[in-house]
Amino acid sequence: MTIDTRTWWQRPNRVLLINLREGDEPRIEAEALVADAKRFNATAFCISGGGIVAFYQTRIDGHRISSGLGERDLLAEVVPVAHREGLRVLARIDPSCAPKAMAERHPEWFSRDRDGRLCEVSEHYVTCPSGSYYRERMVEVVTEILTRHPVDGIWNNAGKFGAWDTTVCYCEACQCSFREASGEAIPPEENWDDPVWRRFNEWRYRQIADWVRLMHRAIHAANPQAIFISAVQLMESLETIQIGGWDIDGWLDGQDVLTFECQRRNTAPWWPGLQAKYLASLAPDRPRWMTVSYFYPWWRLSATPEAENRAWIAQQFASGVSSWLHINGGYSPLFDRRALPAMREVFARLARWEPYFDRARSVAEVAVVFSRYSQDNYGRSRPGPRYFDAVRGAYCALQEAHVAFDVLSDKFLTAETLARYRVLVLPNAACLADATVEAIAAWVRDGGSLVCSFETGRYDETGERVERPALDALLGARRTGVRRDLKSSYAKLEQRDDPLLAGLGDTDLLPNDGALVELELDPAGAREVPLTLIPPVIAHSGATISIPEYSAIGPGTDIPIAVRGHHGRGRVVYFANTIDALFHHYGFPDLGRVLANAVAWAAKAPLALEVHAPDHVDLTHMRQRSEDACRDLVHLINFPVGKHLNTGWRHPGTAIRPVSGIRVSLRVEPGLRLRAVRQASDDQPLEPRIDGNRVEVGVPHLDDHEIVVFEFEATESLGSPDRATPAGDRP
Repeated sequence: MTIDTRTWWQRPNRVLLINLREGDEPRIEAEALVADAKRFNATAFCISGGGIVAFYQTRIDGHRISSGLGERDLLAEVVPVAHREGLRVLARIDPSCAPKAMAERHPEWFSRDRDGRLCEVSEHYVTCPSGSYYRERMVEVVTEILTRHPVDGIWNNAGKFGAWDTTVCYCEACQCSFREASGEAIPPEENWDDPVWRRFNEWRYRQIADWVRLMHRAIHAANPQAIFISAVQLMESLETIQIGGWDIDGWLDGQDVLTFECQRRNTAPWWPGLQAKYLASLAPDRPRWMTVSYFYPWWRLSATPEAENRAWIAQQFASGVSSWLHINGGYSPLFDRRALPAMREVFARLARWEPYFDRARSVAEVAVVFSRYSQDNYGRSRPGPRYFDAVRGAYCALQEAHVAFDVLSDKFLTAETLARYRVLVLPNAACLADATVEAIAAWVRDGGSLVCSFETGRYDETGERVERPALDALLGARRTGVRRDLKSSYAKLEQRDDPLLAGLGDTDLLPNDGALVELELDPAGAREVPLTLIPPVIAHSGATISIPEYSAIGPGTDIPIAVRGHHGRGRVVYFANTIDALFHHYGFPDLGRVLANAVAWAAKAPLALEVHAPDHVDLTHMRQRSEDACRDLVHLINFPVGKHLNTGWRHPGTAIRPVSGIRVSLRVEPGLRLRAVRQASDDQPLEPRIDGNRVEVGVPHLDDHEIVVFEFEATESLGSPDRATPAGDRP
């Protein structure tokens, strides 16, 4: 019998994040709070500790005690009761602001705008991550909490520059630190054409990463058993991420558990899946958690619709991420309690399904790359349309085509990482480091396949234009320029039987817009050009539409829009336009189909997992292994149907429409024999149909979340259970 030597936080967890408001304390009783947490089948919860205001009897001068606390100490009351009931407790800190009165005693603590003014938020002043408040006072706070109360760890909120939508900091500490690092002054305003501004932007990321590591050391010095987790997000909260200096890639050695926040509901409904996949790829052997807000930002006391949160949580769990339920104001006399029973039900199911979660890893054969360098140094002041929309479109195209895939950081594209995949998708990853380009080129030569678009790799990680002969060789073309303003243009189907155009039906063209990279094809290269440009069809150069009687299209051009071919042992598909961003922006289904077709052709053979279901059904492919058995887990997630609003927000999904007739086909790996297939919701067996090395089952009914469980026994040793099979080793 194998003994599990992992600590509590390395095992699966279900966590409540309970944000208290000042004044809630009279309504809080330790026994009732812990009993409520247990009704969620929680393994741990996080409760407000200190920073902005202390919810315990602090002895630190100037660390204000909450006005509703009186002589009580919530940490002293709650933690022992939680431990008695088998629950772990994290203390929440927030270093983002301090009482205004402290500015006279410690002016060096606080952020300053360009004119030297303090930044006021809710009767406090914003503090600066470069100053001694963050780097000395917050060390005092966590040390006091950990040495006086047996909490199990610290959760940090809003540790960042520009907190609460304030401005770039120009305080003396920042000015001195940046000048020491760069020899330059902080630029007076955002200017992405200025290399000094871009260096300042990177400096902010390094400053926050340095502070996170400092806090990690301080917390472990105070209590070696305590863990440290700091809030961070990916992509969809740019006004928080970029000015704040948030990039989890630089924090890996300063976090015990990799954690993302996931609150926004105006963004794509699959944002939790993107973040969860990214976390899982950063450090596959480490625990991963993610918050999901009970409330509907920015209305912190109003509940998100149940159907919305079911899919939100399911995507996290399906990618191997433990969910936190973030409840703010739950002890307020005014609160929206309607979704609490449903969330208890969801967390109870996660507890039942824990055996399918523990040590499960993705075995996706396709990966999409996210590039923070492209976000900043290419996206610049318009990262949404310039970069994010390409990632969003690629993600959505694969999700709707039911392709299992991971999301990777471009900073860690090593030979070892790439070896796990058959296809790599780079949606307009314009800014790539030389080492990254070299690793991709070598991987393609050795048999990997690449799908990329528009200006991928035309700039280095700092945003400077560079020549990339190795990348041009992969594409079989030299990129000579960019043609812009192509609204109302088309892509002409040049080869109807081309695999990229499969399933399009009776059409001669596809819609096109935006910009197009001009190519000089290598005459010696074996390249196919299935799509070419039909120039804009408009009334005149400034028009947005054509006259119906003059919508005629001439003979077109030979300007390539899509190119596919071989390089070494690998395959390459290059879209010279912004096909992925166009799919996200307009939703033309043909563009999503062409993207998915490109991945299918690049894969060379059918992928291990094939699912036939409506396009609003998402999936992941996870695996659990021992030396003599293997369990494949196909998670099916039913998105509630949403609508768009003219506010720029997305109408939240309010109803889940059950789906029937889903078919799941799985390739059986060599050395395995199928024992049984069942669905996790009721443990009912599913009748398999075997066809060669594939097994297919029908899923009779999908509500919000289901797991199709394939149980295999080994006909030969599978080796170490912690080693996933590289994609290159698969048939």
